[in-house]
Amino acid sequence: MTAGTLSSAGTITNILEGTITNVLGATITAGTLSSAGTVTNILNGTITSVLGATITAGTLSSAGTVTNILNGTITSVLGATITAGTLSSAGTVTNILNGTITSVLGATITAGTLSSAGTVTNILNGTITSVLGATITAGTLSSAGTITNILNGTITSVLGATITAGTLSSVTSISQRSFIEQTTTGIATANTYTPLPAVTTSVLGTYSFFINNTGANPVNTRVEISADGTNYFVDTTGDNPLAAGSIDVIVPARFLKYTRLSYQSANSGSASTINVSFNAQGT
Repeated sequence: MTAGTLSSAGTITNILEGTITNVLGATITAGTLSSAGTVTNILNGTITSVLGATITAGTLSSAGTVTNILNGTITSVLGATITAGTLSSAGTVTNILNGTITSVLGATITAGTLSSAGTVTNILNGTITSVLGATITAGTLSSAGTITNILNGTITSVLGATITAGTLSSVTSISQRSFIEQTTTGIATANTYTPLPAVTTSVLGTYSFFINNTGANPVNTRVEISADGTNYFVDTTGDNPLAAGSIDVIVPARFLKYTRLSYQSANSGSASTINVSFNAQGT
């Protein structure tokens, strides 16, 4: 057909060996095209709706706007590169195996399944609202906007990572033990036991108090523990009396949430001065 208008057609069953080289400014409203050879260019046309379609094999080299592939099924896209465009609605995409997705900007993925993908280089301004039961074994996530919930996923390895700003709400365990040190110097003793501020030891595995009597008179020391921070129990006493110029280390024998060191002058009216260091390792 060289020139003219085909205003209405019922069913065209077979354009098997023919070639349609160019369809410009065309709108296909209703009808069925059951079999075609090669369609090389639907350049300025508009395809408004493809419902319940299955594309098995073929090549679509250039298209204007495809607004809705609502109920169709795309079974496989191999070696594809999508440079720019919009896919507004799709049924099920089962395999984007060797393709490359170069950029997803301002995207929100609400619900769906991505079973297999090649390389995803940039999810810059998108929002990932939930990843449930996911296992990320190997790969690189170079830049992401906001990740609000990785609920049941498993992260097997994080190498060379720097977290600049954000919130880590829950950590089960940290394998490398942290070290904590608190030192108070120039503490004057009195006739009665006086406690230092309590240390919260609920997340600590090993801890002890280092006492250096830098004064001129002997002192007594002891470690006290508490579950509520108000009522304290005497757990361990030091090497009392600790002579002037001597050093002692007290290791608590029991575990409770709060632990503190108390001190006094060994002889009434004979004050001294001590330095105390608390050292601890995390679990």
